[in-house]
Amino acid sequence: MKKKNDTEQLSLAGTEEGEILGRLNERVERAIAMIQELRKERSELRASLERAERTIREQEAASGKLVDLESEYDRFRGERSEIRQRIESILSSLEGLDESDEPAE
Repeated sequence: MKKKNDTEQLSLAGTEEGEILGRLNERVERAIAMIQELRKERSELRASLERAERTIREQEAASGKLVDLESEYDRFRGERSEIRQRIESILSSLEGLDESDEPAE
């Protein structure tokens, strides 16, 4: 009878070990799947980060161009004002010439 119990215990032990190995195998497979998913997500995040950094660089370049354009605009406004003043001065001088050419009454 003892031999039969030993055989049954070995059979049960083999079954328990099989179950343990089966559960362990499932856990390993889930871990592998999770690692693959995390790697994929990391790759997507890196690509997204690169796009965001590229956009930031482009916006910084555009901002620099905008500053340059604003500076040039201010310079043109100053030149326009100076030209207007010169034209007004020339017109005043011409009006003075016209008045001096009129015969005195």
